[in-house]
Amino acid sequence: MTAEVRTVLITGAARGIGWATAKLFCGNGWNVTIGDVDIVEARMRASAYPGRMLALHLDVTDRASVEAAFATSLARWGRLDALVNNAGIQRHAPLAELSFENWLAVLDINLNGCFHCLKAAAGIMLRQGSGAIVNLASVAATRGAPGRAPYAASKAAIVSLTKTAAVEWAELGLRVNAVAPGYVETDLVRNVIAEGRLDVQPILDRTPARRLADPAEIAHAIYFLCSPEASYVNGHVFHVDGGFEADYGVPFFPPKPVGT
Repeated sequence: MTAEVRTVLITGAARGIGWATAKLFCGNGWNVTIGDVDIVEARMRASAYPGRMLALHLDVTDRASVEAAFATSLARWGRLDALVNNAGIQRHAPLAELSFENWLAVLDINLNGCFHCLKAAAGIMLRQGSGAIVNLASVAATRGAPGRAPYAASKAAIVSLTKTAAVEWAELGLRVNAVAPGYVETDLVRNVIAEGRLDVQPILDRTPARRLADPAEIAHAIYFLCSPEASYVNGHVFHVDGGFEADYGVPFFPPKPVGT
């Protein structure tokens, strides 16, 4: 009997890390549903993988949209083996000047959206008795992030949500982990650098690897956590950050010889 093909649903998958992840899963023989608010871009992307990739409109802030997308994906593929909660945004402003509207916008997509999709996936996976979920956290979850208060707060909350879901559902066959990327060279980041809106040098100076991540490097970590090879990995936050989190942050200056 031929083994059933595994299926993954990835949110915010039309670009960046989400798209790199979709390509990797598809290349490894999975069926892939890419959900995104930009359905035109999502359909264009999926058209390169006919019969293997399904593009759906998905607004993670809208519970009805989430439920419809998961139902359509399940009807198309017949199963759901993995969810990648990738959709997210940022709104930059100093905390004293941050509007409540921008605070809510970030938390609604990053945190509430993660919650909606986590619940929708669990509704399917708990019936199956199996499944893997990977939530996208960030190095910002454990650091003070000037100008990024709602983003950092949402990612810290995602870490906590990940661990809680992991321990609640482990006995029921579900694994829930998070990937915490450092700075990633997506098309968006490249454009911002090219336009002079981001000085990349301080980021490189702060990252021990002295470079940005390629989206595919984050995708490989996500894929591993969803795969059978990670069958005993649960409640873990996997930092893929070139050493950013590990770095003490203060450079070493050798002491001067005595008498100089």
